[in-house]
Amino acid sequence: MFARSAFVRLLSTTGRNFSEAEKKVSKEALMALRKRTGYSYVNCRKALVKFGENDMDNAEKWLKEAAEKEGWAKAAKLGTRVTSNGLVSVVTENSSAAVVELSCETDFVARSGAFKDLLTKITNSALIQTKSQSGSNGSKLQEFSYELGDLSDQDGKNMRDVLSLAIGKLGENMAVKRMKAYKAPEGTTLFGASHPKDGTDQVPMGRFISLIAMKQSAPGSISSQQLAGQICQHIIGMSPETLGEAAESVNNQDGLKSQEGHDPDAEPVVVTNLDDSETALLRQAFMLNPSQSVHEYLKSHNANVLDFVRVELGSEQ
Repeated sequence: MFARSAFVRLLSTTGRNFSEAEKKVSKEALMALRKRTGYSYVNCRKALVKFGENDMDNAEKWLKEAAEKEGWAKAAKLGTRVTSNGLVSVVTENSSAAVVELSCETDFVARSGAFKDLLTKITNSALIQTKSQSGSNGSKLQEFSYELGDLSDQDGKNMRDVLSLAIGKLGENMAVKRMKAYKAPEGTTLFGASHPKDGTDQVPMGRFISLIAMKQSAPGSISSQQLAGQICQHIIGMSPETLGEAAESVNNQDGLKSQEGHDPDAEPVVVTNLDDSETALLRQAFMLNPSQSVHEYLKSHNANVLDFVRVELGSEQ
């Protein structure tokens, strides 16, 4: 009796499988659903078999729900894996900025478009949240920290769910190691840069990023954007630890008076003593013109930097 009932169940199940397998799915519908959702052909076919080619909306909904469940399951399963690769992003808009470090397991995934799109979503969400914050009253950047669950994407989906869905799609553990937002000191504008230059059209990203709060009293010989970009790249390359104060300039006129042929009415020669081991930004020799300090270069363009941030992928600071 037991064997007979088991045989009947087997026939019933096999019949259903044969029935589903026999259903035809057109190549056009399969490609349309894949383009619409981005999921694999295998899963898109399952959805079309289940709902039919004329019910794309429910097929898409079923795919997203299944992917989310799979993403959460994979996120839990992969959560202990080491994430030593990734990218750091920076985005600015006038007096607001956001910096996000997203890590993954392999460099292959870190360079993928899907990973960069995810980092762009998270970074832009943090920036939107920051724009509603009040500005800094002092001379320093005001810093804010967010949890991933505090943010939503443009469709109102919680960013924690978005991350889990991406883990399910890419099959690697990923984690937000850093998510900071900043408001500029009054009268300054925020600028950011990355190195190596990577990312999307909207958001620069790389292994290093820098962010500066710059004030410019009058236009210089180059644009504010170009000037800020040069200072940001200097910060990435020279790794200053503090802002510091301007280096003292020495009037060298007295030492020249005894030299033959010296014109006593000539303008005094001003020399700035620069130290190669200097760690204060404003006192460092400017990377693109080592005969000038960063402060002197900024001053020649009617500008000043009030504060800065430098982040390296994987660093604790």
